[in-house]
Amino acid sequence: MDTLFRKHFWVVNVAFILLATWLVARTVNAFVAAGLAPAPSSAPARRTVASAAQLATPLDLERLAALLGLPLPVAVAVEEPVTPALDPNAAPVKSSLGAKLLGTLVSSDPAWSFASIHDNAANRSNTFMVGDLLQGAEILEIERERVIIANNGRKEYIDGIAGSGTAPVATAVATPAASAPPADEGIRKINENTYEVERAAIDKNLNDLNSLATQARIVPAFKDGKAQGFKFFSIRPNSLYSQIGVKNGDVIRRINGMDLNSPEKALELYTKMKDSNRIEIELERNGKVIKNTFNVR
Repeated sequence: MDTLFRKHFWVVNVAFILLATWLVARTVNAFVAAGLAPAPSSAPARRTVASAAQLATPLDLERLAALLGLPLPVAVAVEEPVTPALDPNAAPVKSSLGAKLLGTLVSSDPAWSFASIHDNAANRSNTFMVGDLLQGAEILEIERERVIIANNGRKEYIDGIAGSGTAPVATAVATPAASAPPADEGIRKINENTYEVERAAIDKNLNDLNSLATQARIVPAFKDGKAQGFKFFSIRPNSLYSQIGVKNGDVIRRINGMDLNSPEKALELYTKMKDSNRIEIELERNGKVIKNTFNVR
């Protein structure tokens, strides 16, 4: 067997040589064909792009409507709701907001005035200043007996009669007679600068800002262009201010160590005094600093 394989081994060599030659020829032929073949034409790509451009062309609605015998659609403009402009010279009318004025503290500088208003919608009372919002309405002015607001482009007022939520009705507001208030029995002077005050007297006066506003004329006091506190004029006899030792021309500068140099601080102090057990008022009288202490019981 081994002798037979060696005798015919040359046949295997010839077959291997023929196979290798055939593979080389095929490879050379492939390279030659690639070199002689022309470059691919870009015409089909251009036609494809042109077709895409044609598809992107806006639809001619007028031509399409003419072909189909249909009317062209009509564009409808949508108008945004516009809040009517406020007439600053218009007389305010009774507000329909569910709100009631509890009291005001009016200063000659509107920025220092504030009002206590009960909001029926929220069922709570808050203190408001000019520029604040009440149920979406802006506080424009704070007067002794009413508050002027801008509500949906109209000037309205809030007074001591709560709005019903219906159409506004003009209401006459009576001005109370400027008589001297009765002396408050809940305030007792211990010595020159010390007083005892019942809690009920504090609550009574802080909850009746209208009465406080009529007992004296209060204006901001300024020095070198900076607010220093509140100055008092025309203090009425038996008023709260006279009972706590405040005299005409006095400037209240601090209460419980807090400077009264901004409306925000005055408002913050107003809310804190309701819960204070000791109130210390620092005032300036003829250039002299005086401190009065009030023990609340």
